[in-house]
Amino acid sequence: MNAIVTIEAPSLPLPPGLSCDDWLAIGRDLMRKDRETKWQTSDWMAYGRARARTDSTFASQMEMHLPEMAEDRRHLDAIARVAELFPPEERSLDLSFDAYAKLSRLPHGEARKILDQAAKEKTPPREIGYQAMQMQMAILPRAEPDSDSQLLSLIHLWNRTPRSVREEFAEMVGEADGQEIEP
Repeated sequence: MNAIVTIEAPSLPLPPGLSCDDWLAIGRDLMRKDRETKWQTSDWMAYGRARARTDSTFASQMEMHLPEMAEDRRHLDAIARVAELFPPEERSLDLSFDAYAKLSRLPHGEARKILDQAAKEKTPPREIGYQAMQMQMAILPRAEPDSDSQLLSLIHLWNRTPRSVREEFAEMVGEADGQEIEP
């Protein structure tokens, strides 16, 4: 017999008849805690990465136990990078951690310019994300993919496609004789 396991998800019990002011105060507190927790988690991971570079025992223990704690190691590395790029004295809880994460993809001087302007003008975090994306597109060169990388992408896609679809597609390619294929 299969047993049903009930897992209690965290919830926030709120009393009925809560005033809007009290409800807003609770929300502000939760959002502040969320921002603090994201920074604390990123600082924690940045510490682990730095320690692992100088302590091989720590590094091997970290590699062994991190998969138990996190579904995606890349996410932890990404948030650690934000903490490494923006030390505590350069942070503000007025901006979301996600805004800093978007800025972390830019050269530090460019990110600093956007942060300084945002602090002066009280720029909303969403707008900061847009500015970071625009700056990134402006300063990073975009190379056209070469034929080898396009061919490799096509091969990867082919290999992930079900056999029946590959067979039908192969027929279409054969009939097209090098010309474009109509869907």
